Amino acid sequence: MPVQPVARLGTLLQEFGVLGADACTKTEELSAYSGLPFGKCLILLEQLSENDLKAVLEAQSLLRDNIFDRNSLAKAVQKVCRDHVSLPDALQSLGLQAKNTRRTRLGELLADAQAISPEQLAVALKAADFSALPLGHILTSFDALEPALVDYALDVQSQIRKGVLARAAGVEQIRQANLQLSIKISAGSGHFALGEILIFSKLLTSQQIEEAIGAARASKQMIGEYLVESNLISDETLTAALCVQNLIGAHLLSIDSACDVIYSVAKLKVDPNKNFEGLTFQDFLKVSGYLTNSKLRTVMSKLSTDNPNQTLDDFKHSLEDTTTLRETLTECFPDDVSLVNAGAVLYQLVHLQKLSLNQALLTFAFRKNGVSIATAA
Repeated sequence: MPVQPVARLGTLLQEFGVLGADACTKTEELSAYSGLPFGKCLILLEQLSENDLKAVLEAQSLLRDNIFDRNSLAKAVQKVCRDHVSLPDALQSLGLQAKNTRRTRLGELLADAQAISPEQLAVALKAADFSALPLGHILTSFDALEPALVDYALDVQSQIRKGVLARAAGVEQIRQANLQLSIKISAGSGHFALGEILIFSKLLTSQQIEEAIGAARASKQMIGEYLVESNLISDETLTAALCVQNLIGAHLLSIDSACDVIYSVAKLKVDPNKNFEGLTFQDFLKVSGYLTNSKLRTVMSKLSTDNPNQTLDDFKHSLEDTTTLRETLTECFPDDVSLVNAGAVLYQLVHLQKLSLNQALLTFAFRKNGVSIATAA
């Protein structure tokens, strides 16, 4: 049976009857304005919970592999989103054979086959969560698995779900295949490995990467995990490197532009323990590196010209007011309209505690360099 064409996530959710056209448009607009992945925006707008989104993505995979027909999956997904049950439970409640769909996510199969440890899986899932990149890409980028093993495991996953192969037998096949493959640092894209990107960005030296690879293997860690734990790079820098690596592989970004993005992210210094409750939009733009002293002087000059009788306190209030600052910046720098608007959206998400400051700054850093995290997904 040929592989079924699978619509994009927003279209599929509409076809499944769990997302209306207006809600889809609203989510797409937030994704476009902010640069955040569509799936992340669904959660931020409370259209879906994180667990429901994972179930929908699993249903998308089952549809692609022709495990169930579109109508059956639509009913199951509706039940998942309505009753917040697992997808296998929803399928079973509808009288559909769902035993072959239990514990068949890629990460579960790889962990049970001892190709990766539970700790490695947890780290990779964390990295995949915000970047919205496929788990397989994360694992190969982290020097955890050979790309060939990921492809093999995906094929085994499909066979298990179709009932052609028992789960235990499939797990053993993945385990044996892993034993025959050597681990090496490679993204499998034919372009730039994670370590190479960090070297070209001048964040780490070749010697540091070589030492990190050796130390990570000795401690049975993934390269990305080791680099973060050793404070050689931040979580945000790692996420940025993974995203640009994917964009380079898809020929959507040059290595020079990629290095600009990563360097911009690496410069962000935010204390995760610091209380940013009183953070203003002006503060956000300053921390992001966008609102430089030169730009601030231009804004002050514009405000002074428009309102010559303002007091110092009036100027301070104007700069602290999100709407006033956004409008003044877009008037002074018309080429930055979309960027400033994206910053305003991201700042508002931080203010509403929908997004962490680091996540917002990472996304804004991409937008400032003409790239969208959503494009990398």
